[in-house]
Amino acid sequence: MKVKALFVSLFLSNCFLPLPLLAQGSLQNAEFKVGMVYPKTGPLAAYAESQAKAVKLGLDEFRQDHPELAVQIAVVVADDKSLASEGEKAAERLVSQQKISMMVGSYSNTVNQSLAEVLKPHRIPIILTRPASDDLLADDYVFTIVPSYKWYGRMLGFYAAQSLKKKRAAIVVHPGDSISAEMREGFSEAFTKAGGFVVGTWNADQGDLWKDIQMTEPDAFFVPASFQQKEPLIDLVAKGSVDILSSQRYLRKDSKAAVYKALAFTPLDTHQGVKDFVTLYQKKYNQLPDEVAAASYESIRIILQAFFLALSVKDKPALETIRTRDLGGIYGIGKFTKDRVFMRPIPITRTVNGVEEFKGRIQPE
Repeated sequence: MKVKALFVSLFLSNCFLPLPLLAQGSLQNAEFKVGMVYPKTGPLAAYAESQAKAVKLGLDEFRQDHPELAVQIAVVVADDKSLASEGEKAAERLVSQQKISMMVGSYSNTVNQSLAEVLKPHRIPIILTRPASDDLLADDYVFTIVPSYKWYGRMLGFYAAQSLKKKRAAIVVHPGDSISAEMREGFSEAFTKAGGFVVGTWNADQGDLWKDIQMTEPDAFFVPASFQQKEPLIDLVAKGSVDILSSQRYLRKDSKAAVYKALAFTPLDTHQGVKDFVTLYQKKYNQLPDEVAAASYESIRIILQAFFLALSVKDKPALETIRTRDLGGIYGIGKFTKDRVFMRPIPITRTVNGVEEFKGRIQPE
């Protein structure tokens, strides 16, 4: 799965530590620089390791395709140390010292909020690799490879009513969890619009109301998240026979009920583009890619394509190309919406007795 792109020099540094001479020369000559801030250290480092691996995989692929453009583009990487304050400092250096033109977002959306605030006055776009809140995505210079949490809720609402033919859904949320609140809003809106009825919303700790909930006769439970702690109601839902709809935030492995998840990516997807990416990643790192890896790989591909296409149109910046042109991702050609969400299919999996299988894809509206 090789899209004509261009060679990129990757500069890995911790807040721009000294680089090898050859890399420094390429960095000085680069006309187009991409920043990437991620938690190389700190408590989030283990979760974000796949981000750097995926970007490097993409760069290696591009290196083979366009070595003649080596000196024109560079990716400069900085460590946010899992802290928003460090991410802000890193972004300021990337803007003032390295003169970056675009950025790949961090693993943490708290950090991304700080990055966006630094980049906006300079009209520098950032592409996020994880679901984010509507507040963060409201920024005109914030683009995302994956939908917002509310959008995941909406897609699950339509899927429940239209594909699974569900009529009556009960919602179980964690009180105080803002992400669950956004997903609940999206699910309720879409499920009702598609002809379903929400019988009620309960908190995860209200296990004492289980009999009352059963009296409402739900044929589906929407559970935005399960953390397996202090959630007696979800304990009972998971032991039952009524289907559950959720996302990657449903962490349980012991559910007897069938669990349908809307995901940003799954290596189980049978799409040829996904299979090609999984093969490349597994061959390089001897492990399967996760959602962050897939989104990071797509982000760097899209940025490189935007730069490449902009070269052929005089005085047309890469930002305008990202906003207006069709671009190739893992699933083939996609395009950013007016809300700056990259339009591509969202896979659905179904897990029963610990066995997960690919069930299909939702095409975002």
